[in-house]
Amino acid sequence: MQVQREEPTARPRPPWWRLVVVGLVAVAAAGHLVVVTLAALPPNTYSEAARPATSYLGAYFAQNWRLFAPNPVSADRTVRFQGAYEQDGELVVTDWLDWTDVELDLVRHRLVGGRAGYVTNKLYGPLGSRYGTLDTDQREVADVADPEDVVSWQRLAQDLRAGSDDALDDSQVDLYLVYDRATTRLATEALEAQRPDSRLVAVRYATRSQGVTLWEARGEDADGRERARPAVRQRINGWREPLRGDEAERASIRDFWASHR
Repeated sequence: MQVQREEPTARPRPPWWRLVVVGLVAVAAAGHLVVVTLAALPPNTYSEAARPATSYLGAYFAQNWRLFAPNPVSADRTVRFQGAYEQDGELVVTDWLDWTDVELDLVRHRLVGGRAGYVTNKLYGPLGSRYGTLDTDQREVADVADPEDVVSWQRLAQDLRAGSDDALDDSQVDLYLVYDRATTRLATEALEAQRPDSRLVAVRYATRSQGVTLWEARGEDADGRERARPAVRQRINGWREPLRGDEAERASIRDFWASHR
């Protein structure tokens, strides 16, 4: 009896375009890993040379790697707003509005809070780091000290870029302006929610931090613990032209102010 052997059927080869797609994804992933590695290097000749290629990471990553190197926040960090408006032909400057304190009402008095209550907490770090990328001349442009000297956003961007040396500096200016505009917009709407009858002509914000009481002073009374805290660190930003969102956005800020002030 003759036994017939079945020839194994050949497995169909994947289409060529699938191989191309997989190859491109693999190359992109490998390239991104190399860029992240270069960006994580301590400052040296290689990391400085790689800055033009790694600068795109700054807009997306603001991590402190708590999972691998715990670094809990050990300071009270706040973002405050101040405005200027015209009254009887004169410019009146408002008191500082601690918007972080308003947002913290969600934590202190609400069992469940919305994500809107953490806006300034997310802005605090980028505001400092983006300002830190400006050089001395650019900081002089950004630090408008008098509300009467406020310039348009277009003029501000032009003056900041005038001090740029290359495309990398331009991208740093653009990132600074992204966070500067976002904070100014929130400041404008928060201050106008606080003073609905006033029309702002200039606004500014300040970032403020103060370390918690030192461990050695933990046994002191309340006054002693407060005196033992490190000195306050504050940076007051320059005056800016007010920015306003659409009516729905302004109404949301007004409702938030009414609920949590």
